Amino acid sequence: MLDATVHARRRSALMRQVDAPVLLVGNGERARNLPSTPVPFRQDSTFLYFTGCELPDAAALLVGDQCQLFLPAPHEDDPLWHGPEPGFDELRVHLGMSEVRDASELPTALEGLTPKVLAVADEARNELIGGLLGRSLRFGVDHGDLDLVDAVIALRRVKEPEEIELLRQAGRHTGAAFRAVMAATHPGSHERTLAALFEAVLAARGCTPGYGTILSQRGEILHNRDHGSILEQGRLLLLDGGGELTTGHGADVTRTWPVGGQYSPRQLAAYQAVLEAEREAIARCLPGVRYREVHDTASLIIARFLVDEGLVTTSPEAAVETGAHALFFPHGVGHLLGMDVHDLENFGDRPAYPPDRRRSDQFGTAYLRLDLPLEPGWVVTVEPGFYVVPAILGAPRFRERFAGTVDFDRAAEWVGFGGIRIEDDVHVTRAGPDILTAGIPSEPAEVEALVGSGPVPEVTLHSG
Repeated sequence: MLDATVHARRRSALMRQVDAPVLLVGNGERARNLPSTPVPFRQDSTFLYFTGCELPDAAALLVGDQCQLFLPAPHEDDPLWHGPEPGFDELRVHLGMSEVRDASELPTALEGLTPKVLAVADEARNELIGGLLGRSLRFGVDHGDLDLVDAVIALRRVKEPEEIELLRQAGRHTGAAFRAVMAATHPGSHERTLAALFEAVLAARGCTPGYGTILSQRGEILHNRDHGSILEQGRLLLLDGGGELTTGHGADVTRTWPVGGQYSPRQLAAYQAVLEAEREAIARCLPGVRYREVHDTASLIIARFLVDEGLVTTSPEAAVETGAHALFFPHGVGHLLGMDVHDLENFGDRPAYPPDRRRSDQFGTAYLRLDLPLEPGWVVTVEPGFYVVPAILGAPRFRERFAGTVDFDRAAEWVGFGGIRIEDDVHVTRAGPDILTAGIPSEPAEVEALVGSGPVPEVTLHSG
């Protein structure tokens, strides 16, 4: 956990940019089925960033250099069920607040004030605060006061030194989980077992998964969270996962390796192309470089591989210009990373695109999540890939559009290949790219040496 002075410094920086009181709202607990059985709680990232408070149903009122925290009063039976909890005065000192008050006092505290607010993902909280202030707040639609939104974006997008170390720590924990899963990969084992192992290593290190773990031999399905298959000799296994610390900071990493411990010649050629694309794209992660250039750098290398393999019949440059390469690399090269895996994306494209630029309407490039000049202190992911997706290759709209550019008969010979993605987290600095997850193996020889080097996990699977 960060020291309370860090959060106080952030609040001061925010209030220097916003000339009005600010009301920050945290998420509440949400029932999984019964109210007594909630889903795992995760605090709103902006609220956590400025307060460090991980408790549900919280609100913070910032007026000048004062910050009052409002929390539900504990029930008298809470110590029985949940154990002793710190009192309001203890929380005031621990969190560096001016005052901690009962949540029921918030309406009185707001009298005569018109604070600026932000929408959160918890719509019940939006309705509550919107009702108190007589305004509409709706997550993803009405973000709140835009000058406050822009101030939050500007502050959160540039990572403080403390945050870089937290992100690096999350990368180390994630690396330990990756290495454990690689070592435990054996033909005949099960995806479910390895997914459980990955998350168990994170848990043992005090982390939760920052997003739904993707572990599958069907790597061509970009967000495939199904772990339902037995591992087969000759196939590729793709793992996209990351550990998240209690501060909200997390990692986002992808590696792809052969189930049997050795890439086939075709797999190795594709893997090396993706690895080269990642490395060249990372090298472009410099201050002032437009992130679209990072994407295009990776795209051109993937396109060159497609031409070499006879999958594309034009030049690499023409393939990227027309979007033909996107049939095999159908997503953006990465995104912002921080306290959320797609950091600040709760504000839509506002943190990621300039006001005068919109997303491309070209297939593949349309999914580019960031298109701004990079700045020192930003952290981004770089994650190029190569995928053989039957639904894309068989789509009439693509067969018609790229009839003279893509050799669809040659592409049909690749069906069943799966997908390859390699992803790392990159801190943009004036001295050059700082790869926060560099310790996780990606060199083919290093990966092959690690895969299957551990025992088969002793887990008995049951179908029901």
